[in-house]
Amino acid sequence: MGATIVKMDKNVSKIFDIKIRPYSDDDMLVLEKTLGDPSQMIHLNGPENHERLERRHEEYVRMSIDPIAGCMYTITVHSGSVPVGHTGYWETEWNGEKGWETGWFVIPEFQGKGIATAAMRILIDQLATLNIDSVFAYPSVTNEASNAISKKLGFTVIEEMDYEYPRESGKLLRCNVWKLDLIKYRENKAVQ
Repeated sequence: MGATIVKMDKNVSKIFDIKIRPYSDDDMLVLEKTLGDPSQMIHLNGPENHERLERRHEEYVRMSIDPIAGCMYTITVHSGSVPVGHTGYWETEWNGEKGWETGWFVIPEFQGKGIATAAMRILIDQLATLNIDSVFAYPSVTNEASNAISKKLGFTVIEEMDYEYPRESGKLLRCNVWKLDLIKYRENKAVQ
């Protein structure tokens, strides 16, 4: 799965061959550079400790083996040779409505280049082929970049809410609830 990005915005000065591949046992460094980095987790209640990162790593590897219950992906550039982040989808519920949640991280040196948006477009195209009606994203209300990506991708803000993050931490995070209607997305793709 891949997309060549020629020009996403004025900051892109070279072409990135952006791909997503199932998260693997070799991808722990990506978690350390994202969820373990205090600068990356400023909008998400702080970095995760090594024990939590190891548990999450094992969970991501398991999820990537059986994509029926969701899947985590590593975002790569330069023909898949450089891992720069991760994305994925997993089951969730919002106000009694079953759906799928998504999220994304790109390591600092690759941020601001359109990589997260391109990787999410690849993921959304994949989700549109599955029997999934909607996907949700829950960026912190203070995370301007992730909220802008959600809007750019066609998500609609539904409401603000308090969301426990990380799961089972007892820490609440004020988030925007963004929803992408994949039924309409598929219909629009069919017309194009």
